[in-house]
Amino acid sequence: MIDYSVSDGVCVLRLDSPPLNMITFPLLDDLRHAIGRAGEETGVRGIIITGGCDHFSAGADVGLFRDITRAEEAVKTSRVFQEAFQNVEDSARPVVAAVAGRMMGSALELAMACHYRVCARGTRFSMPEVTLGINPGAGGTQRLPRLIGAGAAVKMLLTGETIGADQALALGLVDAVCDGEELLARARTLLESDPEPRRTGRLTEKVHDAAANDAAFEKAEELMAGVRPEIIAPRKILDAVRTGLEASFQAGLAKERTGFAECMDTLAAQNRIYLFFATRETSRIHDLADVPPADIAKVAVIGMGSMGTGIAHALIIAGVPVVVLDENVAALGRGVQRIRTSIEKRVGQGKLARERAEGMLGLLSPAAEWRQIADAGLVIEAVFEDVAVKRTVIGRVEATCAADTIIASNTSTISLDALAEGMQRPERLVGMHFFNPAHRMPLVEIIRRDATPAAVLATALAFARRMRKTPVVVRNREGFLVNRMFIPYLKEAFRLLEEGAQVPAIDAAMVEFGFPMGPLALIDMAGLDVLVLTDGVLSRAFPRHGPLSQVAVRLVDGGYLGQKTGSGVYRYEKGDRTPHPSDVTAQIIADVQREIGRTPREIDAGEVTRRLVLRMVGEALHVMEEGIAQRESDLDAATVLGMGFPDFRGGVLKYARDLGLERVRADLEKLAAQCGERFSVRV
Repeated sequence: MIDYSVSDGVCVLRLDSPPLNMITFPLLDDLRHAIGRAGEETGVRGIIITGGCDHFSAGADVGLFRDITRAEEAVKTSRVFQEAFQNVEDSARPVVAAVAGRMMGSALELAMACHYRVCARGTRFSMPEVTLGINPGAGGTQRLPRLIGAGAAVKMLLTGETIGADQALALGLVDAVCDGEELLARARTLLESDPEPRRTGRLTEKVHDAAANDAAFEKAEELMAGVRPEIIAPRKILDAVRTGLEASFQAGLAKERTGFAECMDTLAAQNRIYLFFATRETSRIHDLADVPPADIAKVAVIGMGSMGTGIAHALIIAGVPVVVLDENVAALGRGVQRIRTSIEKRVGQGKLARERAEGMLGLLSPAAEWRQIADAGLVIEAVFEDVAVKRTVIGRVEATCAADTIIASNTSTISLDALAEGMQRPERLVGMHFFNPAHRMPLVEIIRRDATPAAVLATALAFARRMRKTPVVVRNREGFLVNRMFIPYLKEAFRLLEEGAQVPAIDAAMVEFGFPMGPLALIDMAGLDVLVLTDGVLSRAFPRHGPLSQVAVRLVDGGYLGQKTGSGVYRYEKGDRTPHPSDVTAQIIADVQREIGRTPREIDAGEVTRRLVLRMVGEALHVMEEGIAQRESDLDAATVLGMGFPDFRGGVLKYARDLGLERVRADLEKLAAQCGERFSVRV
């Protein structure tokens, strides 16, 4: 796992644990022995630790964390990493880390334990442990502040943000930047200058100013202001940093170990680690293991509404050439301009280099004639959610493109079997359901018909990954996976309005549960007309869902569609998306209550949360019984990535299992008796 070689007085320790050089206990053992051996060889003047010219290490094997069940195991794991890296720092010979690629977590912690660091251009550095709900456990909370200062370190540790090579050089995280092919030579040059070991744990230059440190801690408190109480990692990180600076390096390491154990003991961290693996498992389909995907050189997107525009934007971000086609020239122009404006905005914010932006825009080719998509290997239709409209477009694609062109529908609800009717080659139809906004949302549902060939499915999966999306394969059934659970959730919110719950109280309850926004504010953003259209399909497929509340129907009939019309469930001022109470909505609710003979009652936040969450849980149980998703973890990943279910709760079914399925089934039975068949479960 550690390749050991000595040449001209320099010992090169090359990480050799393919494919990712993950840091495991055996690799740490090899590292200790290699450092000790190099220190004993009289001909060795210095040591270089490296991986390759384009990759160093993916960091710690997260599987180690999944196996931890007790606090003692967590402390031991942290101590093993800390002691191994301390051996590196304590080396009597100067040690240079020559790194490249994505330097995350323990990979960066190892590099920081070295005395000097050289990185390849394009190297990216981050400490993402906080996103898993844990604090770094291998010395990162202690060495990072000593290298770049408390302010910059705390920001990286609390946000998980990534910095590039040039910024790392400016901050002092690395000592030199060079081309990847020159890494070893540059590291040798540094050693030949005969430097003394510069031990990171003893550095004080950037942390000796108590006032600057206090200012960093005050800023950290601002960063933590909105952190959920279930997520303790940010507080533990800050405690470890503060202890290290105010007490000692060793005291800080001890605080880091205990903090890591306390984080690992929380359900929030366990759920985030569960999701880490769940999202990596989604594309593993047992019958596709040996099926090679087709090589897609060119993609076409049909329809430049909001979804088509977002999909095209996502494609060029991923470096894929795309032809965008819309016979409505005005719509085509608006879509292209939206993409251009979004990219220019990122350039202006300093988030995207001008050269990269121009390269992305150069991949986008507008087209108003069908012949311009003839050579596309994959065509994604993103036109209006209507069977007849989509069939017409699919027919035009078949008439224009080669016989082996894959046709992907972005339908969110319509059965692919209905869309395949009349196709000359229906076997090449697959679903690729993106979520709005498609260039930001990470999930893509890959919809598989019974007649979908393995090669077509494998190509769709591989292409979603090429777009840096998380694909979840689902069986073909109206609503598929996410909308199958999400539409009932939205409908239940309107049922609660009919019964007397207040608009802001419903949204506040779900934000308190952990959603980024409440269901009513969300549907205003998406458009109430979208809800009505989508529910029309799902209600026919699943009559037990019951009808959509007349409150939603009447809002749509009155033209109150949400933010796009200035009024929906809430009212909006021109140019401002802040929701305000709507007198129109209040009157419609009162009218509906009167007409159905409903006397409004007090509904507390607990009942709101219970009904909305259990409505999703109940539908998720039906989905799994029908085999729509391959694994429960696929469903959980989809609900977090596609509908904003709080990640610290693990997803819809993980949350139910944490509560206890027997308890959940009993609650659903009670709700079915009180509210109707929509809450009933057969499993």
